[in-house]
Amino acid sequence: MAQLRPEIDSIHKLGGELVIVGNGKPFFASAFKEDMGVDTPLYCDTQLNAYKAAGLKRSIWYTIGPPAWGNAWRAFHSGFRQTSLKGDPWQEGGVFVITPDGAAPYRYVSSAAGDHPPNSDVLAALRSAVKAA
Repeated sequence: MAQLRPEIDSIHKLGGELVIVGNGKPFFASAFKEDMGVDTPLYCDTQLNAYKAAGLKRSIWYTIGPPAWGNAWRAFHSGFRQTSLKGDPWQEGGVFVITPDGAAPYRYVSSAAGDHPPNSDVLAALRSAVKAA
């Protein structure tokens, strides 16, 4: 989410919306939005149903294994700090561009904690989806 936050205006200009699906309890959602400085839809999926349906990875290894170390180092040096856990720490995320008809022309499944696609790829996929509509 932090990675795409600077692109929210670009996403809106293309006719899209950044929607967050977190796995923490609803109680933490408003604090998260305030801490991140965003006003975008946020859904809580404590049962991980959306994560499972999307085929996202869940594993201790993906979260604490060596691939995640470099991502943590990069995030730390970019100013991001891990706060207390508010959901399933072993559940990895992903980024999807989903069209109004439910198609997903872009799908990125994170392979480790802190693994995110380049913003340029996400925006290019959104541009393509808008052109195709």
